[in-house]
Amino acid sequence: MQKTRKEVTRRTFVKAAAAAAVTAYAPSRAFAQSLRKVTFILDVTPYGKHALFYPAIENGYFKEAGLDVTFQSGKGSADVAVKVAAGAAEFGFADASTSILARGTGAKVKQIMMVHYKAMNNVLTLPSKAVRKPKDMEGMKLGATAGDAPRVALPGFAKINAFDDKKVEIITMESSAKPAMLMSKQVDGVMSLAAYTPVMAVAAKRMGQEIVEMLYSDFGMDIYSNGVIAHDDLLAKDPDFVRRFTQAMVRSCVFAVEKPAEALAMFMKHNQAANPDIARPQLDVAIKHLMVDEVLKNASARCRKRRCSSRWMSRGTISASRAT
Repeated sequence: MQKTRKEVTRRTFVKAAAAAAVTAYAPSRAFAQSLRKVTFILDVTPYGKHALFYPAIENGYFKEAGLDVTFQSGKGSADVAVKVAAGAAEFGFADASTSILARGTGAKVKQIMMVHYKAMNNVLTLPSKAVRKPKDMEGMKLGATAGDAPRVALPGFAKINAFDDKKVEIITMESSAKPAMLMSKQVDGVMSLAAYTPVMAVAAKRMGQEIVEMLYSDFGMDIYSNGVIAHDDLLAKDPDFVRRFTQAMVRSCVFAVEKPAEALAMFMKHNQAANPDIARPQLDVAIKHLMVDEVLKNASARCRKRRCSSRWMSRGTISASRAT
């Protein structure tokens, strides 16, 4: 009689590993030595989605782990991978596909924790010249940072959707310039992440417009997105240090999912220039891309009770009136 093989998906495996990390953590652990200074590079300048990480600072999770962590801003996932590989930071927040490509070119980095369980890669346009399906990207002029995850993933996205990525013109710009460049129609659209869409929606509203969003994940690119990366050597030489940092981050994300309003307040304390009315829907999008159906299905009863409140977001056209 043939035995039935039980399948373990990549997602349930990571979910189980994260759950084990939380269980294994010992909050009472004491560190007699001084706190170890750590640099964590975010993918871009902090915005609402990064509120997932600030409870680790404000609730003392890093301190309990014996760590003094400083957040720095990156210029896209590719930039983060390069800096972590070069030893400029112990940890970084980078897109999984970008990290894989970086490793293929010799960067000794590995993904050690997943955060954006569902890929956020998107293309944002205005209704007058909208990208609603992948082939619509042909002939378009799109803005992106040098290391934007959807830019890096474009060749693969084009292959699975049978369009020519060489017919897409990409203009390199800073993330902060994207709203103005799109609203002034200096570009036809921008490549971004779903958590950044509320910023674009507000900019469009001021112009009497709406944002059209096309998500890569709606067209076959069902992959992991951003997570924490570290250098191979650090993993080999100091696994306990890596474990302590990762466990503190897991605790932080759990807190933010369960108490998003409190996590947002913590984020605003460190990023006072941010607009809380925009930052909150950005955090909701991040939670939505973490607490996906497969996670909820396999999660504890307590986690299943927590549902994303980002009702402003729907497939297709994003109305700024629902984002503010």
